[in-house]
Formats: sequence, C-alpha cells, structure tokens
Amino acid sequence: MQKGIHFIARRLHLFVWPLLLVVFIEFLNRGGVMAALSWVKHSPGEMVLNYLLTFCLFLVFTALTGRSRIAFWIVAAFMLICGLISGIKFKILGVPLLPWDLFLSSETTDIVQYLNGLFDKTIVIGIIVFLAGSVALLYFVPWTHSRFRWKENIVLGVLGVALACAVYFDKPVPIKSALHISTIPWNQADNYHVNGFMLSTVMNIEQIIIDAPQGYSQANMDNFVKRVERRTNVDPNIKPNIIVILGEAFWDPTRMKNVTFSEDPVPFIHHLQQNYSSGYMLSPQFGGGTANVEFEVLSGNSIRFLPEGAIAYNQYMNRRVDSLASILARQGYQTAAINPFHNWFFNSRNVYQNFGFSKFISQEYFEPEYNGPYLADKAVMNKIIEQVDSTSGPDFVFANTMENHAPFTPDKFKQNTIKASGNFPEETKGMIETLAQGVHNTDAALKMLVEHYEKKGEPTIIMLFGDHLPAMGNNFQAYKDTGYLKDDDDSAAVLDKMYTLPVVVWDNYLPKHQDKLDMSASFLGPYLLNLAQREGTPYTDYLFSLSKKFPMIPPRNHYDRMKLTEQDVTEYRMLQYDVLFGEQYSFNGFRDKIINPKYTLGFGEMTIDNVSPLHQSTAGGSGGDSSVEISGKNFAPGCVVYLNDKALKTTYESRQSLSAIVPKDAAEPGKPVNLQVKVIDSKNLPIQTTPVKQLNELK
Repeated sequence: MQKGIHFIARRLHLFVWPLLLVVFIEFLNRGGVMAALSWVKHSPGEMVLNYLLTFCLFLVFTALTGRSRIAFWIVAAFMLICGLISGIKFKILGVPLLPWDLFLSSETTDIVQYLNGLFDKTIVIGIIVFLAGSVALLYFVPWTHSRFRWKENIVLGVLGVALACAVYFDKPVPIKSALHISTIPWNQADNYHVNGFMLSTVMNIEQIIIDAPQGYSQANMDNFVKRVERRTNVDPNIKPNIIVILGEAFWDPTRMKNVTFSEDPVPFIHHLQQNYSSGYMLSPQFGGGTANVEFEVLSGNSIRFLPEGAIAYNQYMNRRVDSLASILARQGYQTAAINPFHNWFFNSRNVYQNFGFSKFISQEYFEPEYNGPYLADKAVMNKIIEQVDSTSGPDFVFANTMENHAPFTPDKFKQNTIKASGNFPEETKGMIETLAQGVHNTDAALKMLVEHYEKKGEPTIIMLFGDHLPAMGNNFQAYKDTGYLKDDDDSAAVLDKMYTLPVVVWDNYLPKHQDKLDMSASFLGPYLLNLAQREGTPYTDYLFSLSKKFPMIPPRNHYDRMKLTEQDVTEYRMLQYDVLFGEQYSFNGFRDKIINPKYTLGFGEMTIDNVSPLHQSTAGGSGGDSSVEISGKNFAPGCVVYLNDKALKTTYESRQSLSAIVPKDAAEPGKPVNLQVKVIDSKNLPIQTTPVKQLNELK
C-alpha cells in the first residue's frame, strides 16, 4: 500500500505542471495575471480542455525524452514563444496567433524590427516569476520523479496521443459537446478569449481544411454559368488604361473630429471626392493583412468565406485563379503588378503569376528613392507611368505603395510638416502627425499621376483605395485617445470606424458622373470592369449584380443588421470554392488562358549585349584589379555580375549598363570565361538571370 502511494506521489507532478503551463500561456496571451485567472474562473469547461491538451503535449514529450523535467522546459519554451507572439499580435491587430501564421515566417521577421517596446513591465516580471517558480518547483520540491523507464514512456506516449485525439475528434467520448464548446471561426479574438489558446489553436486546425459546400457539382456549376445575367455594356472601340493603386494604410485622418490639423492632409483626395466617383470600401483587415485586400480586389473572392486570420496568398493561391489581370489580358491588355517591397513578401512573386499578370516589378527593380524606411510613393507612380507609357496598347497596372507602412513614430520621416492639436497625449500626437505626413505624401503622389494622364489625354481610369486602417499604438491607443473610438461603441460602430477605407476613381474620358462607392473590397473589380465597359466573366458579372443587392459582405455576426442571410451568399460561397479548391468548372472556355506563359519579373527579358574593359580610375579598380562595363537590356539596381559563377562587385549605372570590378586573379589570361548577370533579392537568391555570355577571354 505504502509502495503504491509512493509510486503515485512521485508522479503527481505529471498532472500538476501542465496546469501551471496553461495559466502561463493565458497570462502571456491575455497580457495579465488577473485576466488569465478570470478566464479560469468563468470558463471552467474550456479550461479543462486546455489543460487536457497541455497534459497530452507534456506526456508525449516526456515519453520522447524519458525525462519529465526536459519535457516541461520544451513545452514551456513553446508556450513562451507562442504566448508572447500572440500577445503582441493581439495588442497591435486585435487578432491572436493563428495556425496559418506559420506560413508567414518570412514576412514576420521583416516587420519584427518595429515591435520594440511592446514587452511591458507586467509581462517581463511575469516571465521572470514563472521561470524562478518553475526552477524551484522542478528541482527543490521532493517526491518529483523525473526519469522514466521505456515501458512507462510507451504508456505515457500512447495515453497522450489517445487523449489528444479524443479532444480533437470529440470521440469516442463527446467531451466538447458535453461541455457545449464550439469554435467561433468568424471572430478569432472572441474564439481565443472564450476557448483559450491551446483549445482554439487545435480547433482552428480543422478550419485549414475547406470542405465542399453542399450541392457543389459540375452540373450545378454549369447551370449557374448558363443562368447568370451577363453584362452587355461592352464598348469595343475604347480600351482605357486601368490603373489600380492600393495605398498602404491610406486613411483620411480628418475623420477624427477631435483632432485639428494645421492643413488638410489629403487635399487632392478631397477634391476628387467632390468631383468624381468615391466612397468607402469595407476592408476585411485592420492594421495589417494587405494581401487579403489585394486578393479580394483582384479576384473578386471574399476573405469572409475563409477562416478568420487566414492569408489567402500564402495558404490558397497555389493554382491559377482568374483575376482582373487575366480577364483584361485576354482582351489585349498589357498587365503589370508593381510592389515596392520584396518579391517574396506574401508569396507575391508566385501569386501574381497565378493571377495572370505578364510582369511583376518588385523592390529589387526600384532605384533607391526612399522616404523614411520605405520606397517613396512617388517612385511607385513613376514606375506606373514608365510601364503604361512604354507600351503601344492599353495597360492594366495594379500597384501597391509602402511609404505609409508602420511604424508611425515621430522620427519616421525627416520632418512632419502637418501638425495636429487636441486633447490627447504627446505620444498619440506624434503618431497622428506621422500618419498625416504619410497620407499627405500619398495624396501628392496621386495628384502627380493624375496630372500626367490629364495632360497626356490617353483614355485612363485610376482607382486608389486604402487597404486597412493604420495600427497606431497598442489596443487602438490613438483612436481611443482622440475619442474617435469609444469603449461603449457597439460592433456596428466599430465596423464602420475601423474597417472602412476611402476609395476614389478618376477618369479623363467618360461622361461626368459621381458613383457612390460604398461596397466590399471584393466588388471593386466587377465595378471597374463595368465602368470601363470591358467584358467580364460569369463570375464577375454575377458579383456585379450581387453588389447591387448587397454592397457589403460583412462578418457573419453583422448579417442580421445588414439584412443578409446565408442563403443570399450560397452561390457566392460555392463559386469561390470552385475557384480556389474545386475543379474550376466556372473557368470552362478560358481555363488555359489565365496564366501568362511569358510572365517575367522586372521590365522584361534581361540580356547581355556587350562587355567592354574600363580604366581603373573609371570604375574604382585598384591593386591590379580591372573593371568592365556590361551593356544590355532591362538591368535593375539589384543586379550582380558573375564571372565563372563568382560574384563581382557590381555598380548599377542604368537600365542598359552595369560596371563590375574584376579581381586580378579572377580569370586566367587567354582562357575563355563565362559572364552572367543575376538579380539578387534580400534572401540572397537569384530571381532573374541573363543567358550566359561566353567570352574567349576577358581583356
């Protein structure tokens, strides 16, 4: 008897330590001890399942390592990392860490440099207390048996896996059903707040797999295509340039009525709003997730039918998807995507190919014209002009800006020329003034672009919209400090204030008109096709008709207020499934005409035409080193010259010229050499190369 008690007592820690880990990760995720303990008190069923999942994880690692102490530290490290990231993400974006965020590791590391200062005193002290308490508990409390034999390891491992499967599948014992626990996929903040981190994460794994909607079949899709009311307003005589600009975090700060600005931050936008079509676009994002807004505008698909927090570009855009680019390319348009950031960010390089663009001009192809930490908006407008004006036919260009990207610290730009005043803290004042400066620069860049096409006279449509409101401070700090967002605002007010962005449309050839554009981002593409009198597809024509009945597709908890039902969007949901996950029956007739086989990065095919020696004084050679000039086509600032596969110090001269320093021992006299030019990105990977140029010798 005493031996049995001794055996159990030395293993009690297997049941106690997971409880400590659950409270710890909830503390990190919620930002405070009291918030974590309040959840434990008010959500006992959810807490039990979080405990069971943590217990399972602990048992599995104990079985794998044979030592419970090592297993504890492994699980604790996992929870420390996940909890910290989730807590930070909650503060900035109001959304926790989600399973599909794992696809965003590259993007996260690029932005993480701006997250300094988010570890507040409470979190730091909490981590220290947890680590100190854990050391005391693990190494100084008696009756803790840390090492297990292999037979017991097998039992622990099997038990851990079996319990985890029972919780995940809710079988053979329906634990979740008995405790009335379910996921809240349309509101992940509420999901994690109610269900806790571990349980929500596990339940969200189910959301990664998208099931076919009821009734999805080729026959039903064919019938749908036949009965869609097709638009007939197609003008074969005029094919205008269509330029769509996504303004990074572009928002009108004058909507904050308790803030006074020394001058209008966006005077040209206000001019366009008074004289041209304009309104507000309902965005699926706040503070980030630009790619999801792009996805909606370009393809007409809706993030509302995907798991909340998902990034469509990273998770689902792994196949051809018809878009504004491919639709217009089939009508003779040259199509280009322009983005002044890394080619790999949000998987853009592959996505734009799958959307049917003919070229993608990324950061690697921009001259270093910065304003603050990012390329200037005027540089983007100049690239648009260069692209459109270099072709003989009509162009479709989709461009992003980056100048107004976070952070909104007072030292972001050399000078904030627009001052803000009001009853709010100095920190908030600095963020608002930086935002005002950023959108002011976007406003000026747009004016430059419009004036260019006003003067040129070539039929052109230009649309600019903001993708999401800027995240200014933790927990909507600037919006609350100014009184723009109030604690007692209901969900309808929050949706209107925090998820609606300005959209303006200018043209230089249509009869004067002013359309009121209050619609979801996914309806902007069909609207543009109709405005430009270009032929659409059954899908875009269906969306255009749907937008007349239901211009906004909100989160599901707003359906009743907006007089929308699930049945109203059943066909929309089914079409989107067909496009992203199904057999693409709705693409019959043009399925093989979506991806451009000549898709390229940069300005076109890059070639070496001639290699000429330079004097040392011309190119900076020294110590016997020589230098060469490479002339050719479509070079970029990111180019590096390679001699026999070895990188040379390269200077970008122009689109047609590069110079490179050749070390004295790089090539043997009289021996043939191979020269090649590669565009190298920030991951040190080649993204475009020239054919190899073979020379009999390098003189």
